[in-house]
Amino acid sequence: MEEGFERFYDLKGGKMLSPVAPEALRERDYEWLETQLAAAEQACAVCDGRAELRLSVQGLSCVGCVWLIERVFARLPGALRVNVDVMHGDMRLEWQAGVFDGVGFARELQGFGYLLGPAQGRGAVERRERSGLEKRMGACGAFAMNAMAFSLPAYFGMPKDFPFASWFTLIAAASATLAMIVGGSYFIERSWKSLRAGVLHIDTPIALGIVAAYAGSLGGWAFGVEGLLYFDFVAMFVFLMLTGRWAQQSAVERNRRKLMRDTSIPEQVRLLEKDASLLVAEIAKGVCFRVKPGQTLPVAARLLSEQGSVSLEWINGESEVQRREGGQLLPSGVLNVGVRELEVEALEGWEESTLNRLLEARRETEFRDQGLERLLRGYLAVVVVVGLAGAVWWWRHEGVASALQVMISVFVVSCPCALGVAVPLAEELASSRAERLGVFVRSLGLWKKLLRLKWVVFDKTGTLTLENPVLMNAEVMEGLDEEGRAALRRLVTGNLHPVSRSLFDAVGPGVMLEGEVEERVGEGLGLKATGGANWTLGRPGLWRNWGVGVEAVDVELCRDGVFVAGFAFQESLRPDTVEEVQRLRARGLAVAILSGDREEKVAGVAGQLGLAKGEWEAGLDPAGKARWLVEHDAGHALFIGDGANDSLAFDAALCAGSPVTGRSFLEQKADFFFLGYSLRFVSGLIGVARQHRVAVRRVFAFSVLYNLSAAGLGLAGHLNPLLAAILMPLSSLATMSLVAWTFRVGGRSRVKKREVVVAPLKVAGYPV
Repeated sequence: MEEGFERFYDLKGGKMLSPVAPEALRERDYEWLETQLAAAEQACAVCDGRAELRLSVQGLSCVGCVWLIERVFARLPGALRVNVDVMHGDMRLEWQAGVFDGVGFARELQGFGYLLGPAQGRGAVERRERSGLEKRMGACGAFAMNAMAFSLPAYFGMPKDFPFASWFTLIAAASATLAMIVGGSYFIERSWKSLRAGVLHIDTPIALGIVAAYAGSLGGWAFGVEGLLYFDFVAMFVFLMLTGRWAQQSAVERNRRKLMRDTSIPEQVRLLEKDASLLVAEIAKGVCFRVKPGQTLPVAARLLSEQGSVSLEWINGESEVQRREGGQLLPSGVLNVGVRELEVEALEGWEESTLNRLLEARRETEFRDQGLERLLRGYLAVVVVVGLAGAVWWWRHEGVASALQVMISVFVVSCPCALGVAVPLAEELASSRAERLGVFVRSLGLWKKLLRLKWVVFDKTGTLTLENPVLMNAEVMEGLDEEGRAALRRLVTGNLHPVSRSLFDAVGPGVMLEGEVEERVGEGLGLKATGGANWTLGRPGLWRNWGVGVEAVDVELCRDGVFVAGFAFQESLRPDTVEEVQRLRARGLAVAILSGDREEKVAGVAGQLGLAKGEWEAGLDPAGKARWLVEHDAGHALFIGDGANDSLAFDAALCAGSPVTGRSFLEQKADFFFLGYSLRFVSGLIGVARQHRVAVRRVFAFSVLYNLSAAGLGLAGHLNPLLAAILMPLSSLATMSLVAWTFRVGGRSRVKKREVVVAPLKVAGYPV
């Protein structure tokens, strides 16, 4: 309200707003944006000073987001035009060079919960594919309406000697031909590729029906056999199948756009000897460069700085920050959590680095369902045999024309039209159910995978436990005066140490003292306030037995060497974790922990969850986690983790999930990611998968009955193009209603059993 953006809430239509995560309020590095803005302005020298740039946006959800971003942009000097694309999760800016403050714009949007990132190349390819499917669907919709409009007069009794009757048929044929070229080719090409690979895909029976109907229609048109004119059916069927396929893909693409590539992994680094940059891909052994605070070291290197603070959490799962002295080795993937730049010398090239191998590792994008392939193989065999047998019988008794009409009618009605429309609806409803649990699905095959599970395997740090340690004596924060809170905010803002992140969330937004923060590696942080006192935040000194009900503190805040406040922290399990493990075991699933952390810490967590020694492993490297999964039936395992050291385990497991943290990495290759603090969603997600299976099975049963009835009509010679054109949309409507009813009834029964609620997020320590 204070910013004058009340209209935003009107555009939201009274919908509940997603809470802004603490990561959106933390200090972010926008050097990459400064570089791209400068390059764009340099490139516009011949464009009257009008520069433009495309960026990814995280946090878009509706037209209200577009309106808010446009208003923020329009208030800035030099802003010319902004186009926000909610569907594709990006924006295109146009501004007056030398006037517009792009970084200031990014920081202001960050305050509203929208994060900007570099436009992603791989996303551009996916965008072209999605755009191509959308264009095919739109064009085929027009062709279908055209074909139906010029076919209906014949169905309603238009005389054959009508002067323009032949033109009506010609236009319908042209519309069906265009639909085949634009839309039918999509299914025919995919079917051909799958057959060449030895795989039967759902597109195979779709392609068979389309080709049979179109070829028969051409033959019927050429020889004057009205019973073979399926032009309107072809156009409408292609449009419906494209619509179903688009809906199926959009159900997961919407979630894939919610997160951007992790900007802590730099695309380029600054060289040490000269003020120049080098692409990460061009780093070679012996190159000396700088690693900024909050950045990940891309290659193994030797530390040239006197000392530094780094986190190995991504590598070995240990959450404690470690001190490194000059000359020591730093492995690829360590995170600079200090407040100073680190100077390093590369000991390897980017191609040989561990981080590169983890980033390049890719999970299979499509789950191959052997059971579905066997079912399709039998289905196609039955359809072909029945169609040919019917054609032979009618050819011997009625002639060639009747035989072709019967065979083509059998092939036409056997197209999985109902499945092609209803299954995508089931995917969408299942994804919506998952979102209520705080889960966002990124893989079309997730629901089938979840039904094959025998294991649920967790990483420890940041997955079973919270990303940051929990402040145990939060009441101390209330006792700080304004100066103390302002000093604490300044000390912890922008610092990636887990304790600093926890204190940042607890202290909340507000005024900060002016001054330079200095890191005392291994000890803590210091602040010389402008015109004021010296503040320190670090290890306990003389006040180890301070606090109400707190025997010891882990961090002390001091002013000019005088104790002000002490804070105690504890690594804590996510809410409901113990209960969720019990629910998973009650479903017959085994539970395990794989961690790179120390044995005593992993044993403590395993003990809380009631896991025996064989159900947890400590001190594992990335390859060790993947190897354990392979040795314990990885083809039936769900792995949930959050660090780069979990990447190989992701690749080995049947399916994988990741929590959303301040550093998005595994979310980009996971089958799903989740928000909130609780793990209560896991058993609920399996329940949604079972509900999805019930819906699909009911649709399949209906389709079998429909196809048997329609095929019987075709074999009896009673199925004509008009009846086929009527039955096709009716069957689709019936199956979609069946899916909606299944999820509605299933949702009610699950609510009666228990209500699943995601633990609330907090913004700067305050619940929202």
